[in-house]
Amino acid sequence: MLSFPLHADPSLVLSGGKGDSAERYGLGVGWQYDWRSFAGGRLDVGLDVDGSRWQLGSDNLTQLSVVPSLVYEGSQRGLKPLAYAGVGPAWINRSRLGSRELSSRLQFNSRAGLGVAMGRHSLALEAWHLSNGGLKKPNDGLTSYGLSYRYRFD
Repeated sequence: MLSFPLHADPSLVLSGGKGDSAERYGLGVGWQYDWRSFAGGRLDVGLDVDGSRWQLGSDNLTQLSVVPSLVYEGSQRGLKPLAYAGVGPAWINRSRLGSRELSSRLQFNSRAGLGVAMGRHSLALEAWHLSNGGLKKPNDGLTSYGLSYRYRFD
């Protein structure tokens, strides 16, 4: 797994969203490895390492995540359909945001998106969910819906 990023295409990712009365802003790096042809396109294995800032009024928390994913990208020229989904471990600097109790600093970050890719650029509508997976109660979790922009350096 550690050698995976060395053989994959790197990218820079900017994301943001709103949900559960909070705003989320993220910045990360990713790697995408060509895996196999699938349904007239390409199914790749991805890995994102990112940080997000969740803001709720004057309250905030910081999230760090490592999320492996599956990425589908169409193979036609021009605008290509894009879909991805992944889940991985996350760490947060505090276990509460406003009245939302996350109970532990260990969390799981699941995300999915649908969008378009063109050349090295992609734009997707995405959903993020942050939860401790029921490891500790209460488990209010946080969900945001927003946009993600990715620039691939391949």
